[in-house]
Amino acid sequence: QKMGWGAENAERILEWMIALKEKGKRKTVGKKDKTDNNPVDDLILVNNRHFLTVIDAWAKAGKGVMGAIRCERLLERLENLYQSSGGDPKLRPGPKHFGAVIDAYSRADDRESTAEHAEKFLDKSEDLFLHSTNPNDALSNIVYNLVIDAWSRRIGHKSGERANEVLRRMIKNYKQTKNPSLRPDVISYTGVMKAYVTHPDGGKEALQILDEMKEQFKSGNVNAKPDFKAYAVAIDACVRNGLSIEAERLLDELDDSAKNQTIFNTVMNGYRIEGRGQEAETVLKRMIELADRGYRRCSPNSVSFGVCMEAWGRSKSRLKVHACKELLKQCVSRYQSGDSTCKPNLLHFHALAGAITSIGSQDRVSDVLSLFEKMEEQGIKPNRVTFNILIKTCASVFESEDAKKNALQVAISAFNSLESLGISADSITYTSMANVIKHLVNHPDEKLNAFKGIFMRSCEHGFLNQHIINVMAECTTAEQFQAITGMSSIETVPSIDTFPSEWSAFATVDHTAQARQANHADGTN
Repeated sequence: QKMGWGAENAERILEWMIALKEKGKRKTVGKKDKTDNNPVDDLILVNNRHFLTVIDAWAKAGKGVMGAIRCERLLERLENLYQSSGGDPKLRPGPKHFGAVIDAYSRADDRESTAEHAEKFLDKSEDLFLHSTNPNDALSNIVYNLVIDAWSRRIGHKSGERANEVLRRMIKNYKQTKNPSLRPDVISYTGVMKAYVTHPDGGKEALQILDEMKEQFKSGNVNAKPDFKAYAVAIDACVRNGLSIEAERLLDELDDSAKNQTIFNTVMNGYRIEGRGQEAETVLKRMIELADRGYRRCSPNSVSFGVCMEAWGRSKSRLKVHACKELLKQCVSRYQSGDSTCKPNLLHFHALAGAITSIGSQDRVSDVLSLFEKMEEQGIKPNRVTFNILIKTCASVFESEDAKKNALQVAISAFNSLESLGISADSITYTSMANVIKHLVNHPDEKLNAFKGIFMRSCEHGFLNQHIINVMAECTTAEQFQAITGMSSIETVPSIDTFPSEWSAFATVDHTAQARQANHADGTN
């Protein structure tokens, strides 16, 4: 069945009911006794509950903006029927109808305009119901929570502020009306924290909101007590804003029985981003300790070990390689002991290889090669990221001419073997090869030909980027650069924007960030 099939049929039945009702009314016109019962009137009694059912069906139909528009039109239809009926209470739209429309626009898409539209229906709800004395029409925190949810689904700096404004508006109306249903609850506060997750100061804002929730709970608002989800969102906001120590502090506040593998991994990921290997490993040890005490949901998995290894790999510690090797041993040991969730994968070997490369040892090329050979012995196939790490490692060699010559041979062999293995090069591959040519190829003619080959292949596959252009401009004369690229570099290095767009259609801007992202995305392939 196609998406929205149920909502379409529900609306079709509603229209049929309305049509029968209208037909019954026309038949009674001209009768002397207006009190005569009409069988159609007795059987077909359209009311606001029917409309709510259909509006809610469209809100949850997954039809995006179109579904939200259908909800809005149905609400307008109900309002018109209510007016034409002379104010029949059974046809009066209520807060739930507006809430369903708000929900539909919340789910519609990720644009700010649809969240703005959702908030307009909150405005109208307040006008109609905020001071209503009818218990059935009393406004509650539900409609406010739905608008907060709408803003939490939008990515942007404004989302957090807008969600917080709705929260403050709800609190103001609660204090003004003394309506207990308007008091913010855990859903209200958690939604605002969620909206702040991508904000530049999202971590600090989330911590303040979490503190407010605790104070609310202490003052008697039992529905504002922070739950696991509230802590999880606050921890995520802290991690994304470089406040991993605060994230770990929040983790400590949770009861051990509430903790799980995911929330530990989230905190460790914060330390990974910050390059704090020792702190990440401390969190990992706590996971193991809790698992040994019977809290199996805290047991680490392969992601836990991989994230911890990368945290060490990004650190400045000279112990990073040793630490990564020990973590890999632990992961393998747990797997061999029967823990299938700790099966080693590419992520672990890439993390260790990255640590070896960054430490700058003289044997780093042979060490990385040896590591990847062991990886293949365990049945783990290399991917593009594996070769990118190896080529990047080769490009960093500078100790001696013999070492540079060996590194060049390894890099060329790795690059040339990609096609036979069914692996395509990407922007990072070509960037690393440009660095290999720059640092390891000494003969001027060989260097020029190598740059020409890399330039042509990167353009052919849409992976030309500014770094490749800059390296070529640095290592060639203006005449040579123009002969290869067709562009002049006499006054300034040409921008990537001056080249045909198809040459850089798939290129990346931040190569380091993409390497890290690819490392995680391909970790289990």
